Amino acid sequence: MTFTQTGAFWPPTLNASPPATSRAAAGASKGRSAAGAWRQVADTLAAEIRDRRYSDSGRLPSETELSARFGVARHTLRQAVAALQSEGLVRVEPGRGSFVQHELLDYAISRRTRFSENLQRQGLLPSKQLLTACQLPAGERAARELQLDIGAPLLWVQTLDEADGEPIGLATAYYPAARFFGLLELLQQGTNTTEILCHFGVQDYLRAYSRITTQMPSEVTARLLKQPATRPMLCVESLDVDLLGMPIKYGETVFCGDRVQLLVDGSRAP
Repeated sequence: MTFTQTGAFWPPTLNASPPATSRAAAGASKGRSAAGAWRQVADTLAAEIRDRRYSDSGRLPSETELSARFGVARHTLRQAVAALQSEGLVRVEPGRGSFVQHELLDYAISRRTRFSENLQRQGLLPSKQLLTACQLPAGERAARELQLDIGAPLLWVQTLDEADGEPIGLATAYYPAARFFGLLELLQQGTNTTEILCHFGVQDYLRAYSRITTQMPSEVTARLLKQPATRPMLCVESLDVDLLGMPIKYGETVFCGDRVQLLVDGSRAP
């Protein structure tokens, strides 16, 4: 016979139940095990999110896939996902799944909006991939904004904007070709925009306006930005002018909505 901590006898028969204290201890152990399981799942998924393992799809695998992968019950998995949501790493959309939420980059929109400065202030490395650089005739909208005749020659530049090597935006810019003849060649040599404008006598420039909207990406844009085609983007249409007020660049940048938040900064006056 076995003597319990309470001094009661526990006959070792096949149908006997363990004393309450033993049942409680077993339940506590099982609870600790379950808690450890969901925490391990949450920690693993959090590390993978920070490593951008799910950048292409923008979402976690399904509950069925994750339960099978980690060998845990669905309620355990849901505890792990709830923890990730409370940490701001995912957002759960009922009926759709769990979507990855990367840490948002603050992109300041001001009278002196500068791509490189925006990123460097946050300890990020700015870079651009030149996608398109060519001359074309001005359409109605670009001609109006740049104060040109419709059909006047424009320089069209498209770049993929990156932070620490990850795409955050797709920028399209139009410059008056007559004023900036040779700009495309300088861009292809790797010279940055501010240095190029200085080369053409534009020592400084200001943002005349920024118009912020949202739009859905095309399949090509979604692929370039490594985001789902079903996720909205932030769109900034803008006009830059020299210090005499003459337009020098009209364009539009679309930003990944889950990587960038726009900060309208009224303190950065010239």
